[in-house]
Amino acid sequence: MAQIGYINYLVGTFILSGIFLLRYDTGTYRVAKMKRELKWARFAGWSNIVLGIVTFGANWVYENFFW
Repeated sequence: MAQIGYINYLVGTFILSGIFLLRYDTGTYRVAKMKRELKWARFAGWSNIVLGIVTFGANWVYENFFW
């Protein structure tokens, strides 16, 4: 049974925002030598990527085993 939902958009948003944070914000903070902001940008970027992967995995488990 095909189901239309918004989880895939959420996963994409989490992962893309994490990549953009790691790519652009960390570079900007590194050049400006803002150590605290660099650390938090890395944390936020990796957190978004991990949240995207966990959300994808949880959705896959739900679709395959519980639905």
